[in-house]
Amino acid sequence: MSTSSLALGFQINGQENVDRRVLAAFVCTDALTGSSIVRPMMATAPAWNVNPNRSGVYVIFDGPGFDALTGQFIPAGAWPAAVSLAVTLQDPQQHYQPRVAMVNAPVSVPAILPAAGGAVPNPAVAAAQQDPTTIFCPQKVTLYPTAAAATGPNWAVLRASVTDAASGQRLPFAMVRATRQSDATVVATGQTDAHGEALMAIVGLTTSTNVSGSGPVSVSTVALNVEAIFDPAVLSQPAAWISNPDDILNGDITTFKTSTQAVEIGPGQELNLSFQISV
Repeated sequence: MSTSSLALGFQINGQENVDRRVLAAFVCTDALTGSSIVRPMMATAPAWNVNPNRSGVYVIFDGPGFDALTGQFIPAGAWPAAVSLAVTLQDPQQHYQPRVAMVNAPVSVPAILPAAGGAVPNPAVAAAQQDPTTIFCPQKVTLYPTAAAATGPNWAVLRASVTDAASGQRLPFAMVRATRQSDATVVATGQTDAHGEALMAIVGLTTSTNVSGSGPVSVSTVALNVEAIFDPAVLSQPAAWISNPDDILNGDITTFKTSTQAVEIGPGQELNLSFQISV
């Protein structure tokens, strides 16, 4: 059987079993390290019931049109298709910048049959835990640190400021990403704060083989193209507005304003970059 939510069963005072379904789940990850953030953020989504657990997983318990369904252990009929809801995340300690994230709910629960021969672990469970369309693999939401966040001693750190070329105005909510020149892989991404400052870092950068065909056999630096991307529509938003970084990262870049610089950086180094964008 496959359903569109997760069934949870528990006892109250050792007497009564209570079945509860959840619609979806997501986790927050650090943009610098990629690790999960266990410390709870303020998560708000109007008309939706969202609560974090002690493991840093944000569980969506209920939402518009789902109230009658979340108490059913076995749904009486087909569940509605998944919808996208906007969740606003804010860090009470202000180590991470606030953001809006789009999360899908409800997500499916795959039918997991016993493994052949009673194999442990069950391969079907492992597959479900890697499938982002199922409840067993929480959706990931990236949080971007403030420019004052702490960095590691061996990290390759990039600090960027983004301003309007004409007025010098600092540009908030701009995205800055570093792409490795050798293979066009994005290795770091950051977002500017209210002061137009962004922090990025490459963790675990080590000596690699020189593929240029000249010079030393190995190199400890990496050549990057660092690009600042800004949506001019941000300037017309109200003061309390919070952005969704994915609108720029997944949007049509031809509609945004950009500026690019080529740099080289190695482990333990820090570069300060300044971008002027004509908006």
